[in-house]
Amino acid sequence: MVRLHTRQGRDGKGDGRMKVLQVIDSFSYGGAERLLATLNGVAGEVGLELTAASMAPYSEERTASLPLLAGAGLRPSFIGARKMVLDRHALPLVRRAIAASGCDVVHAHLGTSAFLVPIAARQLGVPCVSTLHHVPTRRLRDRPRRELLKEWLWTRSAERGAALIYVSDAARRAAAELVGPARPTWRVLHNGIDLSRLLPHDEADRPPLPADLPIADGAPVVTIVAALRPLKGHEVALRAWPWVRAAFPDAVLLIVGDGPHAAALRAAAGEGVVFAGSREDVPEILRGSTLALLPSFTEALPTAMIEAAGSGLAAVATTVGGTPETVEHGETGLLVPPGDVQALADAVITLLADPVRRGEYGRAARKLAEERFDVRRWAQELEKLYRESVRGHRGLRKAKSR
Repeated sequence: MVRLHTRQGRDGKGDGRMKVLQVIDSFSYGGAERLLATLNGVAGEVGLELTAASMAPYSEERTASLPLLAGAGLRPSFIGARKMVLDRHALPLVRRAIAASGCDVVHAHLGTSAFLVPIAARQLGVPCVSTLHHVPTRRLRDRPRRELLKEWLWTRSAERGAALIYVSDAARRAAAELVGPARPTWRVLHNGIDLSRLLPHDEADRPPLPADLPIADGAPVVTIVAALRPLKGHEVALRAWPWVRAAFPDAVLLIVGDGPHAAALRAAAGEGVVFAGSREDVPEILRGSTLALLPSFTEALPTAMIEAAGSGLAAVATTVGGTPETVEHGETGLLVPPGDVQALADAVITLLADPVRRGEYGRAARKLAEERFDVRRWAQELEKLYRESVRGHRGLRKAKSR
């Protein structure tokens, strides 16, 4: 039986707080992991109590976000499915984790979790919500048939839960192209960020960057915040950078993040490129930057561009997936085709040369972030969806018992 777990106050009445177990594929460095920490910062305000579990076991490669999640109070744990879907022990391990959490709702994030968690939740009679944080596509050249099959399985499993969330309209449309028309459980809900941590960028009085970064005061700084993975397109930025440096010899490309592609990127970098690694002071870095950049080949809804907008920072990004929902071309930044080195260089040079335009874009970006991506709006919508899921599950159970 599913029942709402409430805490007892001094007057003996429950406060109605809903317990939600957030299950994610791993605690690697990435936008989805950071979003969980952000959400927990306001969860109590909307009546939610969150915990987090990694589908993958503990390993050095898959725990980069562990300190962030623990610091946010999420009490992270490990389910320990070693081969994920191929592990015959995975489903029992997931069931055990859900049952032990005592949750009212379980929320699965990313593909493997969105496949396994809804199955385990149904077996336990617990409502399940899933979020797929990527854009499914047939068109990427390096997607083998087995990868497309996985996309299909993730979607089909997740949509049988209470709700399947896509983080952008672009992601929902792409999923429909891959697996067929949208089902009644599909939803679109933009992720949110804590705007109170992101002070609007002041173009006229840019503060200094953190002192440990080897960047001269006053240098134009173009910042990429992204996991170091091939599809993030860092190589395109590195190839474009000599053109930018020809126009602005002191310009710096600041790359913030970590990941499996780090060594290859460092080997390919030329003059004027600084690798900052994984950082917890991204708001300060954005505040001290001149321009945000994201040269990705695919994005569902890039958290980095939402954070840049929240910082009042103009951006250059690619016309992929949900990115145009975070960067409005000619209003908050400039969009270029993915992989187009010359177009990216030209866009960066254009905005570095025009501080007035950067300022206008930055102010419009902050307004967009406030209207579309505030974390409290996101948390309220999730809380409403969780409660609808519990009510729907109870109604379904009653109907079956008749």
